[in-house]
Amino acid sequence: MKLLISCLLIGLSIQPVMATDKWQFSNKIAVADDAKKGTFHHLEGAGRKHIATSEDKVAIVWEDDHSADPQVYLSIKSFEEDKFSTPAQLSKGQEAYEPAITGLSTSRFVVAWEQDGAVIASIYPHQETQTITLSPSGSHISVSAYQDDIYMVWREQHKRKWSVWVAHLTLTKNGQLNLQSKNKVESKALSHPVMYPTIAANETGQYVAWEDREAGNTRLKFSLSTDNGNSFETPQYLNEYYSNRNEYDKGNGVTRVTMAAISADEVISAWMDKRRSAGYGIFSALSSDETFGPNEKVHSLKGDELPHYNPATAGRDGELVIAWDDYRTGTSDIWLSSYNEDDEWSADFSPTPASGKSEQTQASVAIDAQGNLHLLWVERDNASAPTKLWYSFGQTK
Repeated sequence: MKLLISCLLIGLSIQPVMATDKWQFSNKIAVADDAKKGTFHHLEGAGRKHIATSEDKVAIVWEDDHSADPQVYLSIKSFEEDKFSTPAQLSKGQEAYEPAITGLSTSRFVVAWEQDGAVIASIYPHQETQTITLSPSGSHISVSAYQDDIYMVWREQHKRKWSVWVAHLTLTKNGQLNLQSKNKVESKALSHPVMYPTIAANETGQYVAWEDREAGNTRLKFSLSTDNGNSFETPQYLNEYYSNRNEYDKGNGVTRVTMAAISADEVISAWMDKRRSAGYGIFSALSSDETFGPNEKVHSLKGDELPHYNPATAGRDGELVIAWDDYRTGTSDIWLSSYNEDDEWSADFSPTPASGKSEQTQASVAIDAQGNLHLLWVERDNASAPTKLWYSFGQTK
């Protein structure tokens, strides 16, 4: 009997820590009206930075085509409110795609998006109407900020040459955007495609990562700037080469990298990685000494036998989380994982508001200054049904 009790106690003591041990999620809140038939909301920007916080405000950006043409919208609320503001259309052109947002001080936000082939940036709320065109020809925009220094990244294609660009912006005394500089990450234009760059900024500098086709298949590269994006270190590979086939294999495919600063000197990255026979898994790497450490599988063993999609990252004051969606329950649900006390990935957790019989996908996440988790996702009844945007507040325990 004593042996049995001892075994039970040992079993209890090694139960895996789950993300649910950190956050208690509230009922979901609709972000925008239901889409009409044939209309869809999208949270597909580079780096999946569609939600951000500033002081006691949370703001959300997305693209939908309810007005016939795809446009970019923003909605905002305080943490305590149970309703988002009426969506404000930010884009003014014929069509717009893939917005990204980051929070600044004093309840302000910076948003960037692609509009009619150009890269546009704006601050919200406006003191006066202002947008900046960062590039007349660019796409795949992402954004980050550190102490109100703002950094934006995008890719450009001119004929058969490709490049990744970074802009540094600040705020004027009256709160307007001021472009300080913009530079290419690599000085020479590339003859191979680059896609979906993302950026994270902290005291160390500005980390940029992107998809790169130089190796003949898609690899992830990253580079660091320590001078506000004026110069960059020689790019390195972020994902480890893996092959279980033969010497002619070009390795595992990867896609959709995302990054977030989690402290003054650490950045977490995550991506979809096809190094398993069951399709894409979610892998990550943590920065250390101005580079990145070994690749780590994020999802737990229960998720090993099926593909995973659409990772998103968030971090703040040493806390971090990675979100994704998969079909392990028969329908697509949102799943979360974070580091436990042993700095290992926690057991996967699907918040009740972001799971169930409908399809939940395209998660985006943010962590506020109090450690609360803000979760955003797209929901629809089936693959061809119209969509709806939902939000849930994960209060820190």
